[in-house]
Amino acid sequence: MLVTPKVNLEKIILERANQGLSAHELSLKAGLSKNVVSNMERGYVVPRLHTVGKIVNALGKRIEDFI
Repeated sequence: MLVTPKVNLEKIILERANQGLSAHELSLKAGLSKNVVSNMERGYVVPRLHTVGKIVNALGKRIEDFI
């Protein structure tokens, strides 16, 4: 059985803020809609691993940095 690692969304939000990016700017860099990033940060949705991968790549990080 495949176990999906738990991604720490708080760390992603903190990294975005540390880089001085708005949720909208991050969504553009990641190739996602603003609503996807905003809803993820608010805890309205649990993002798929593929989506998290796009976000952390846009931040210049590895997904392992947020597990």
